[in-house]
Amino acid sequence: MLKKFIVISLFLVLALVLGTAVYAQESEPGELYFRFVTHGGDDPFWAVVVKGAQDAAKLLNCKVDFDLVGGDLALQQKRMQEAVAMNVDGIALVINDDTVWDKLVEEALAKGIPVVAIDNDDTEGDRGNSRLTYIGQDEFKAGYDLAMRLFEEGKKKGLDLSQAHVAMSVEVPGAMYGVVRSDGVKKAMEEFGITSSEIIDAGGLEMTTVEQRLTSYLISHPEATFIIGLGGIVTDRLTDALKAVGRQPGEVIAGGFDMTPGTLVGLKEGYMTAAIDSQQYLAGFYGVLVLYHYKLYGFLPTVKTGGFLIDSPEKIEQIEVLSKDYIR
Repeated sequence: MLKKFIVISLFLVLALVLGTAVYAQESEPGELYFRFVTHGGDDPFWAVVVKGAQDAAKLLNCKVDFDLVGGDLALQQKRMQEAVAMNVDGIALVINDDTVWDKLVEEALAKGIPVVAIDNDDTEGDRGNSRLTYIGQDEFKAGYDLAMRLFEEGKKKGLDLSQAHVAMSVEVPGAMYGVVRSDGVKKAMEEFGITSSEIIDAGGLEMTTVEQRLTSYLISHPEATFIIGLGGIVTDRLTDALKAVGRQPGEVIAGGFDMTPGTLVGLKEGYMTAAIDSQQYLAGFYGVLVLYHYKLYGFLPTVKTGGFLIDSPEKIEQIEVLSKDYIR
């Protein structure tokens, strides 16, 4: 009980500093049920998000369920409609499209169901969608910071960046996270005078398919100077794809997003120069925590997570230890 009191007290202080207090319907502790409606699948990235949410639910004595639809936007919309119909106490939603969620979120709020965005947000934030707040990283900045680190590495190696080619791989072409991150990459390209780039369709969220697509691309495009995974699954599979085509560590300068097991191996072995740690455990943990405190007290903080560049042995070691417990 003491641990729970301390955690809640600290969070209330944080909310007063970062958040905006609004009125919300009160509920008794221990009676709250939240639902996470996501585009995610059965993969290492989302296993960490689930762990974070479950830890928070246990701490606060509430219930949480996850919808992992494997990138099926229509099914994700259906799950959102089901959650609203169930009149759950709160919804943590991945807003992975700038238009399809607007009406559904408004309908939930009209019924008194709070909705917070996690992991992905509308590109215009609260101006584009009426969700109450966002828990996650700045995707544009993350893409920019990653690309700057990779291009600096290329410059250090003496490459002629005016002739460089940047390949960006994404699980679902057109997915909002990929678009925004790639926009950050393109801004960095401009600063380094790089003009050649393309987006690779990695074929979805199934890891074997993604690795096969990456391998095929590398075989047919030996001109690729840089290869960037715009999502966690493509980044996880980059190292094995590079090995499959006989590339040596650093021969193609690679990087990407999220601290999955394959990505950590690539960073340790030198096949990958850097990756962005989105700290997705916090998306799950704070998704529950923010909804909980909104229902009880009306607190509504914006929680910035992730966006940290991992590019050194010390940073890799810390994450590797926590990765075994599905925390990083």
